[in-house]
Amino acid sequence: MPTYDYQCKVCSHSFTAMHKISEAAPLCPECGGETKKLLSAPAVHGGSGGRAEPTGAAAPFQGCGSGMCGHKH
Repeated sequence: MPTYDYQCKVCSHSFTAMHKISEAAPLCPECGGETKKLLSAPAVHGGSGGRAEPTGAAAPFQGCGSGMCGHKH
């Protein structure tokens, strides 16, 4: 089940909630007020397809993070 970050419109309390995407935004656990969903970075899991990358000397900088982004440069 995905997790979402929320902030209360009444008391500004920030919290994380886990629920189905089809469920409505939860009420604030502090004051019971209406909440808004905050923009958060998506979770990234895996990406290597189960293959181990060789280790050794660091790759030279090639644009987006020296190959650490998972792209083949």
